[in-house]
Amino acid sequence: MAVTTKKKVVRALVNSLPMALKRYVLELLTTDLHPGVAQGADGERVNILLTQSIDASDTGNYTAAEQALEDAIIIAPNDPRLPPYLSRVRFLRDRANNPDALAETEKMLATLAAMDAEIGKKAIYVPGEFWETWGSFNVRILKEYGVENFKRTVSHNYQNWMMIGKDDPQVRRLQELWPSHRSHQPWLNAMEAPSHVGTPNGFQSDNHEYPLADLQQREVYRVAVGQLWEYVLSTDTSGIVDGLTELELGNPLRIWRNGSLISSDVAHSIKERNLLLKNLELNGQENLTVAELGAGHGRLAEIFGRTTNYRHVIFDITPALYVSQWYIKRAFPSERIFEFRPFNSFAEIEEELRECRFAFFTPNQIEQFPDDAFDLFINMNSLMEMRIDQIHNFLSHISRLTRRAFLSRQWFKRHYDEDKQSVEKKDFVLDNRWKIILDEIDDIYPDFFIQIWSKESDSIS
Repeated sequence: MAVTTKKKVVRALVNSLPMALKRYVLELLTTDLHPGVAQGADGERVNILLTQSIDASDTGNYTAAEQALEDAIIIAPNDPRLPPYLSRVRFLRDRANNPDALAETEKMLATLAAMDAEIGKKAIYVPGEFWETWGSFNVRILKEYGVENFKRTVSHNYQNWMMIGKDDPQVRRLQELWPSHRSHQPWLNAMEAPSHVGTPNGFQSDNHEYPLADLQQREVYRVAVGQLWEYVLSTDTSGIVDGLTELELGNPLRIWRNGSLISSDVAHSIKERNLLLKNLELNGQENLTVAELGAGHGRLAEIFGRTTNYRHVIFDITPALYVSQWYIKRAFPSERIFEFRPFNSFAEIEEELRECRFAFFTPNQIEQFPDDAFDLFINMNSLMEMRIDQIHNFLSHISRLTRRAFLSRQWFKRHYDEDKQSVEKKDFVLDNRWKIILDEIDDIYPDFFIQIWSKESDSIS
């Protein structure tokens, strides 16, 4: 019997069960007992060797890292954790000795240096300690793995968060939302095991394992992404979900839904795009200009680009600005792109910018733009990671630059040890020309609030 036929039979059997029993069976499908993992003294020795390998690879000693893993495989030849790590070490070793990869890295570093020099022209735009720390970590990861693999490295630090434990707020919320669509599809989706690349879960020296190399954590992630996709599909009044898939560009960790790639990035972006357009009574064909502060890898620019005729302008710090520019250029090869460069006045770039579908700028360059330059402005989860003086500065620019509406999602309250400050909802307020037309708890991540502000005195012609 063909695999696809077997899957259809399984689906039919599962669907025939009473609802409570069906959900129980689907839960059982996610249970995994790590077959092949060594126990006792052998297990302890394997874990020591695995840690030694990770530490060695972090310092560039790939020979020692490979030897430690080979020794571990002799002890536990069926341990499912070890082959991905061995492949990753070999990948890192080969890339570190590849002249073309090294040349690309040097080109990236030169571009990042130019971007950072531009940002450094005014202190208010220099990232605080929080993003200085994470930015340095992301640059290191990009140097090791290459921007071509960013969807399984730095994108986990932008929006594609690690939903790997059943106590994760998003995982819990997606379980709560399951009755709203009652789809069994999340448990039937297929997901690849990571072959050789993936970011450590944080930059602390004692936390360098890639969580999605762990079978149980990968299962939680697979089901959670599937549940997110089904929820967005069930609430998609615009009808765009079925026509969108995760792009292969950037080497995502692939999850297949009936043969099509899905991802949390695409699902979140569709949800946010639909929320904004629905509340503003737009259909995506109004030829508007959208500005976004802190765009991650460009996921919203991609979805707006694939589903509307809007122009998209991104302001960001490094290395995210480099990643989003790299990605959008390749995702939209036929579109005109305004790539980052220094300039002294808006008049220098105005004519060229008018002809471009996408454009990329450092945060300080926002000062060069004239009032009412954009129809819509978006910030998802990055104002909340800035110093208070930076938050107020950007809100002032957003207020003057935006003609119609501002979409914002931030923490209700968050303390940052790095910058020795706390931010909360009351810190994100526009001036008296604006009113709130949407103010609600994020339906996927309840620690966030999401708002749409509308400029009362302006309208789109």
